Parts: sequence; structure tokens; C-alpha cells
Amino acid sequence: NFAVVFLTKTKTMIRKRNWLLLVVLLCFTTSLSAQYEIKVEIENSKDSCLLLGHYYLDKTYAIDTAWSNKGKFVFKKKDKKLEPGIYFFSNLKGRFCELMIDTEQKMSLKTVENDWVGKMKVKGSKTSALYFDYMQANEPLNREYERLSKAKDAMTKPEYDSCLRSVQLRGDSLKNSFIERNPQHLLSKVLLATKAVQVPEMPILQGEDGKPDSTEWANRRWYWYKQHFFDNIDLGCSGLLRTPSAVFFRSYDYFWNEVMKYESVDTILVYAEQIIDKAKGSKAMNRFLIHNITERYLQSPVMGHDKVYVEMVKRYIKTGKADWLSPSSIESEVLRAEKWENILIGKTVPNLACPDENNVWHDLYSMNNKYKILIFWSADCGHCSTEVPKIYDFYKQYKEKYNLEVMAVNTESDTLHWHKFIADKDLQWVNVNGLVANFDWREYFDVVKTPVVFILDDKNKIIAKNIQGDNIAKIMELLDEGKLKF
Repeated sequence: NFAVVFLTKTKTMIRKRNWLLLVVLLCFTTSLSAQYEIKVEIENSKDSCLLLGHYYLDKTYAIDTAWSNKGKFVFKKKDKKLEPGIYFFSNLKGRFCELMIDTEQKMSLKTVENDWVGKMKVKGSKTSALYFDYMQANEPLNREYERLSKAKDAMTKPEYDSCLRSVQLRGDSLKNSFIERNPQHLLSKVLLATKAVQVPEMPILQGEDGKPDSTEWANRRWYWYKQHFFDNIDLGCSGLLRTPSAVFFRSYDYFWNEVMKYESVDTILVYAEQIIDKAKGSKAMNRFLIHNITERYLQSPVMGHDKVYVEMVKRYIKTGKADWLSPSSIESEVLRAEKWENILIGKTVPNLACPDENNVWHDLYSMNNKYKILIFWSADCGHCSTEVPKIYDFYKQYKEKYNLEVMAVNTESDTLHWHKFIADKDLQWVNVNGLVANFDWREYFDVVKTPVVFILDDKNKIIAKNIQGDNIAKIMELLDEGKLKF
């Protein structure tokens, strides 16, 4: 019985050891398959070394160096896999040749010194081979463009336009043919991404007065354009991140900076969610979008758009969807968003109370005015020294018209300089010393730099903030007329 038990245990141990060995071998094999090796051979090359690099958004990065061995160069890493995208090798003089990387990580490129692209032969990568086939087929069209450009002055405009249009049509035919034959190829994604969406023809409807309503027509076209902006951009394709900026990033950036510029926070968040959902199939693109949109609105100069940042943190970072962030980074973002949420437009501020120069206490809620301006400033701050006098000039001119009062809170310990500044500028509004207060206003209002300006209504609700002195008169006019809402 002992022998049977011993043999049984021994067999079990052997099986476990074999499984462990299999797991180790699989991991080792996976590690080997993750390496890249790009061999470049250039006949008659005079270069001592080549650099390997890639695009990312609107920048380029050099990632490897290969030294010449009689015109042969090898880029190789044992433990690094190249992400999909458009890469390039270049010499030290800036001459470069692009290639395309997808899943195939080992390849050989062979060409001649006087024509890197035109004479390129590829082995080991169907992705790059098809890419160079397309580039070589496109080369006659590039030469035709150059010839037309040089001959333009000697041609009539109709003649030039006709020739140019002919070349463009042949180029479009070449693109469309490649896309049709290779719909999943990274180059097809690239070619489509550079194609702007075309707004379809829409009838101009009549308004209530029976006349054509061109405004309604323009609004419908604009709405369609926003909805279909990314139709030609496959957001599930991470390879687009590593392409020249004209392919993806320039359009992407334009969407947020211009198309979304005057949209409401709710609209921006709807589009942000739609765009991120389209990238679910790509971990790299999903990560980029969540990070970029969050950071974009963390730094947005547009008043009220900080709410987008707060909501992005609540929806994607606080919920754990940004799983690439460290616990400390997540905690930092969540704490900042929670702090910012207290001071969003529409929020009611707590009743701040501080003493003035004569140690007489003033509190915000006792100021029974239609509008209140709450300023945190320092007499030692260079920006404050120009902004505060501008705001005071506005206050003197419009305090009666708008039934307006100001609480200006000193933020620094140099009270002598504070007293002198008030006297020199004759600031006759409610000046209080924030060094003594009924709560930690610096923490609550996130005062990390000065000046910080809030406009409040009679119920102490924030209705505008971070206003420049040159703009405050116009902002107040629009607020008072009900034309500025967030």
C-alpha cells in the first residue's frame, strides 16, 4: 500500500512539474515572440548609422540606433514589441524612409542608396510589403504633381486646374482600390482617416413666416457634421496614434478645440462618451482618449468647462476604468476633482468671514447685494498688481448700476505691503485679511495662485469665475441681461 501511495504521489508531482515547465516554456516563447528585429540593407550606403523612430500624435521619437556593417543595419530588441503605426529609419542628415509596423515584428528591407522607397524590397512583413507597393505605385503621381507645380506659371488656370484634377482623380482611384482590396490593413485606416466627411445636401425648409429658414438649415448641417465627424476615423485602431499628425491628431485636436469650443458641458460629455465607446476594441486608444479628454479640460481656458474634467474623473478614474494609473495618481485626481466640484458654476459658496484692516469682521452672507465679487489676491503678486486695479475701476464705475459689492481677501502674510497697496490704490471696497478666517478658504476654493475671482449672485451662487479685468465689464453685462448661462 505504501508503494502504491508513493508511486501515485510521485506521478502527481511529475505531472505538476511538467505543467510548470510547460508554463515556463510558453512564457519564454511569448517573450521571444515579443521581440522585434528589422534588418535594413542599403546598397552603396555611405551612412555610418541609422535611427529608428516613430510618430506619436504631433511629435516624433527616436527609439533605436543601428550601426553600419557594409551597408547593413539591424534594429533589434529582445524584450520590446513595437506598437502598430508608421515608423521610419533616417540617417543623421535627416533623410528618412517610412515603413509600417503591425503584428509582424521581424522583417528585412533591402534597397539602394539613390532611391530608398522606389527600390525597396520587403521580406517577412506583408504589412510593410503592401505599404511599399502602394507608395511605389503612387510615385509617378508624386512626380506629376512636381512637374505641374513647376509648369504652373506657364499654364492657363483652366489648363492647370484640369491637369491637377486629373492627377487627383488617379490618386483617389489608387487609394480607393487599395482600401477595397485591403480593408483591414493599417494603411487603409490611415488613408480613410485623412478623408474629410462630406455633409450631404439638405433642403432649406420654410420658417413660420413662409420664408426659407437658412439658420435652421445651417444648424442641421452643423449637427450632422458633429455627429459624423469621426466616421472615417477608426477609433478602434491604435495604430493611428503613431502616425503623422495630419492623419489623426490634427483632426482629433480640431474637434475638441473648434467643433466643441462653444458647446455646453452636457453636450461635450455626450460626445466624449460616444468617442470613448468607439475605442473599446483598442486598449491603447481607449487609454489615450480618457487621459487626453480629462487633461484637456483640466487645463481648459473656457469658463465652465472645468465641469467636464470633474465628470471625467468621476466616470472613468474614480470608477477604476483608468486601470493604468497608480493608486496614488487615482487618489490625487479624485481629491482634486472633489475639490473642484465645490466651486463649479452653479454651486453655492459657504459664508466666508474675515476681519478688515481695523479688525472689524465682515461675512459674505451679510452683503445684501444683487451681485458680489469675491477676490483672493496678494499685494506681492505681480499679476494681482495689474488685475486688481482694473477690477476696482470697474467696481467704481458700475457698483450702483449692478448693485454690486466686492470682498477682496488678502492671501499672504505680508500685511504691511497689503495695507500700503490698499492705500496707494485707494481700494474702497470690503478689504479683509484672509490670514484669519472662519474656515480654510485656501483649501475650499483651491487657491494655489492669485488672483482668483468669483462672481456670485444674491444667493451666493457662483455665476462666473476666473475673469480677467479687461473682460469683467462685458461678462457682467451679459450676466445681468441673462445672455450668459452655463
